[in-house]
Amino acid sequence: MADAPKIIDNRIPSLDGLRTVSIALVLIGHAFHVYGFGTSGNFGNLGVRVFFVISGFLITGLLVREIERTSTVNLLKFYFRRTLRIFPPYYFYLIVVGSAAALGLAAVPLSSLIYSSAYVTDYVEPTGWLVGHTWSLAVEEQFYLILPGFLMLLGIRRAKVLLIAIVLFAPFVRVLDFWASGPDQVWVLKGFHANADALAIGCLLSLFRVSLHKLAFYRRFLGSWIVFLLLPLILAANLQGDHPIVFLGASLTVMNVAVALCIDWAVTNHLTRTGRLLNSAVMVKLGVMSYSIYLWQQPFLDPQAPSLLNSFPVNLIGIAVMSSISYYLVEKYSLAWRQKLETLWFGPRIESVQEAEPSTAAA
Repeated sequence: MADAPKIIDNRIPSLDGLRTVSIALVLIGHAFHVYGFGTSGNFGNLGVRVFFVISGFLITGLLVREIERTSTVNLLKFYFRRTLRIFPPYYFYLIVVGSAAALGLAAVPLSSLIYSSAYVTDYVEPTGWLVGHTWSLAVEEQFYLILPGFLMLLGIRRAKVLLIAIVLFAPFVRVLDFWASGPDQVWVLKGFHANADALAIGCLLSLFRVSLHKLAFYRRFLGSWIVFLLLPLILAANLQGDHPIVFLGASLTVMNVAVALCIDWAVTNHLTRTGRLLNSAVMVKLGVMSYSIYLWQQPFLDPQAPSLLNSFPVNLIGIAVMSSISYYLVEKYSLAWRQKLETLWFGPRIESVQEAEPSTAAA
């Protein structure tokens, strides 16, 4: 039985390993583009599903624990923490890309850089591969802006009802949007409203996890081999992209729910053989670095600009070098400053638990 996700070394077990799985799916999906396989497997979309659900699960858990402890959410502190977690690596990437564009080394219009900087690329599609992955970060940022107030204004009980309604009605909204807007509009698949149910499923997993683990049949399910049938189910649903009505109306919902169940299994069964793999040092480290890896894989897996930078193994070396620079020289410093400033301005933290990262996947 689970009262709450078990915390080990201030981190929820298995989630960093799942982040590594997510970024690996992105790398595979983009590599397929580079090496002529196109969208085969639709692995990028699968990666974004995993990460959206993880984000909903983690952020909701953090906010609910604060609400239970203080009866409110310190919005200033929440957005302060999010800002220093997300902005420094992101704007470092955009500054480098913008500088390359200004020097004629990259084809990225100023308008696309502005849209990316404003986190609106889930509704205004940018020109150029180098900022094409920012849409999922825009979805995440909009989620961070909405969720705290959502929980505070509605309360936990009414929030549960509305989140369930989002999951139930989102497929119909996507299909109607597809019929009204056509297949070429970016927001049909990448808009916040098109992905709200993936985030909502993660939120619901956090809100209902204790109750679910009190159910004997659910505990038996998590302890049985049947849970592994979720993997082919996810893969099969993810391959329905050529059938947009099925994909938008059913497949994405099936994937979101199945991914949430897999996440709960991984968190609950972190001592199994698979759990030990997800929590191995390498998987955890790559998961921790997944945000920087996600940002910097884009220039080195660019199907629109075949060059030495996109050839193996130069592209892998480039990803490793630039993501390491981003992580060690930007992320870690910004997080260290965040900790110092947070203590100074808000006092010592009562808890220090793993946080949701921005999405590390793009379709």
